[in-house]
Amino acid sequence: MDLVKHSTALILAALLFGGVSLSAQEVLLPLQSAAVTLMPKTTADSSVSLPFFDDFSRPTDVLQSSLWEACGATVGTGYGELPPTVGMATLDALDATGNLYSQASTSTFPADTLLSRAIRLDSISPADSLVLSFFYLPSGGSGNLWERLGDTPDDADSIYLDLYRSADSSWQTVWARDGVSVDTLVARTGHAWQYVAISITDSTYFDSTFRFRFRNHASLDVTSKKGMKGNCDQWNIDYLLLDTGRSTATEPHWRDVAFAEPAPSLLANYQAMPARQYRAAEMASSLTLTIANLYNSDLATQYSYCVVDGEGDTVHRYDGGFENAPALGYQTAPAHAQPPVGYAFPEGSEHSEYEVIHTVREGVGGDSRQQNDTIRFHQVLADYFAYDDGTPENGYGLTSTASHVYLAYRFDLNETDTLSAIDLYFNRTQGAENAAIGFYLTVWQADANGQPGTILYRDDERRHPQFGSLNAYKRYPLEHTITVSGSIFVGFDQVGNDFINLGFDRNHQSSDRIWYHTSTEWQQSILRGSLMMRPVFGNAAVTGISELLTPSPKLNIYPNPADDRCTISIDAINVELFDQMGRKYTLDTEHRTLHTAHLLDGFYILRIIAPDGSAHFGKLIIKH
Repeated sequence: MDLVKHSTALILAALLFGGVSLSAQEVLLPLQSAAVTLMPKTTADSSVSLPFFDDFSRPTDVLQSSLWEACGATVGTGYGELPPTVGMATLDALDATGNLYSQASTSTFPADTLLSRAIRLDSISPADSLVLSFFYLPSGGSGNLWERLGDTPDDADSIYLDLYRSADSSWQTVWARDGVSVDTLVARTGHAWQYVAISITDSTYFDSTFRFRFRNHASLDVTSKKGMKGNCDQWNIDYLLLDTGRSTATEPHWRDVAFAEPAPSLLANYQAMPARQYRAAEMASSLTLTIANLYNSDLATQYSYCVVDGEGDTVHRYDGGFENAPALGYQTAPAHAQPPVGYAFPEGSEHSEYEVIHTVREGVGGDSRQQNDTIRFHQVLADYFAYDDGTPENGYGLTSTASHVYLAYRFDLNETDTLSAIDLYFNRTQGAENAAIGFYLTVWQADANGQPGTILYRDDERRHPQFGSLNAYKRYPLEHTITVSGSIFVGFDQVGNDFINLGFDRNHQSSDRIWYHTSTEWQQSILRGSLMMRPVFGNAAVTGISELLTPSPKLNIYPNPADDRCTISIDAINVELFDQMGRKYTLDTEHRTLHTAHLLDGFYILRIIAPDGSAHFGKLIIKH
């Protein structure tokens, strides 16, 4: 069983065999919709000449309209690890608009198609040794259940390759595979991605209207709980080539050096962060790049990267020189595979964006397939933190019999700031089943153990999942901005135990920052990935109280948090209290006792003027 499709079974198994484990109350499910970019229209005369090649490595997330008809398959990097080159085409249970097919059911149904444009074969014959080759990979990954990508196709969830024959306007199936796990493929062949080569010898295909297509059949998982049916049974296709002068008996190798995974962030912990919070110490010391040599001999590779600012000026350049990449393997030389960052973005800007461009070349001039020789990362220093890359591979939720469940996500601030909103990425569900789920945005201060501690903010009014454009982030402004510092957690208090379906990025790891509470204590997530939850900050701290944010070592306040009253450790001739908006409150005092019953729960700054005229500052938390 794989984690995504059989997560309900995992929960039941945990309950039956010795109680609920740490992961039993966390559930990952397939997406029920996904953001897609529609292919542009092409001219009427759009036939293609040989060779027909696509490795889906273009920087955009759409199929090349010069090669493919508009269809349900999509391009991305999320559902299969270590493809031949960066990017792949994916067939799943979502249509061209990014929603589950209308015919989707728990029975097998026809789903996606990857359809080529007409290819001119009228000038060649079967004697020219025409071969169509490609790599395929079912999703579902291998290894620990909680670390896998995508959903393993079941036995009846098949993929097919058809060729078009104009003589009788028919499609002929020439290759098919039933559902299979990556573990099974690795056990059989020693590797995950599988190479297929089909020789085309039937003379009826050799005309100007030849086409081919991949198509898949899928089936939704069986569940009675609302909001849990979703995308499933992904098949990935990569490095597809149709050309003459080839043999199916030849081992797959091409004189091609290419990136095999997307470009990383230059930040050590984040994909993006607020410019105000950025410090040079946030930069990674080195990067991890995956460069593949698809040739059966060692090849000399040349690697470099540059950082380009918003004005188009190159602000940093790194040249890794020449290194040998091993035959049919990955580059291991640190100068290419783990290049040093050796650069820091300037501090103090309000908003800045950079393009990080990585380039690898075989030899000096490069190989003939240079579309896979460049990858880019768009680095943003704006007003929000992000661990995720903006694209979900799953939906995240918590299951519990408790009336409230809590989800908290840790972020570490370098200076005091104002938290003004939280961006949340909720996945759409069939019939908008999760739209009625209620939750309260909540912010916690981290305690001494690094777990959610004192509540700094909680909504007064209940919220619900909202959706803008298909599967886009939705900004939830706080009911009032709050001043925060140090390590904080943002998240929500969910009412009830329905599956809320929050976006979950499986390709960037921050599970050590995810905590949840469904019973009596906080527990840390073990699921590989990142919540699609981003705290948003103002451009400046609250005016008028910045000088109050350094506590005096002579001033102790106890108890803290306080309920109706608290005691201070020094005499005072004047006492002032400020909330996080900078508003001043008057306190009734009796010697060193302060009466706080009239104050709302929250975080305050206390300013004490001692008899000698000195000022002392302290942080006070009110919790009734």
